Amino acid sequence: MSTLDDIDLFGSGPHELHCGTWQRATARRGFSGLDGELVLDLGRRSRRLTQTGRLQAGTAEELDGLIRDIELRNDGKLHALVDNHSRSFPRVLIEEFQATGPIRIGRGFWCDYTILFRQLP
Repeated sequence: MSTLDDIDLFGSGPHELHCGTWQRATARRGFSGLDGELVLDLGRRSRRLTQTGRLQAGTAEELDGLIRDIELRNDGKLHALVDNHSRSFPRVLIEEFQATGPIRIGRGFWCDYTILFRQLP
């Protein structure tokens, strides 16, 4: 069960989290009379986390409320994400949340979603 700021927003249905690699910025400089180049390490940058899954609820209103709760956290602030394997991802920013497709009926109400996070070092 994944949580965002210790709130169970994603536990209603199956989901998976894919972690991108940390990016590292460099600056390359060449100088006259110097064979090769000088490479300056500018440090580690952010990485992208992509979570896909399904949100489920007993009623359409409950599902709509769950979607709104996730959208409220797309506030430009940093959050703490814990995935369903208890791995912790501090300092994540929600970049995009998209409920993909219409709300469907079948053993309750459900819709698929994709959420993109940016984790800062």
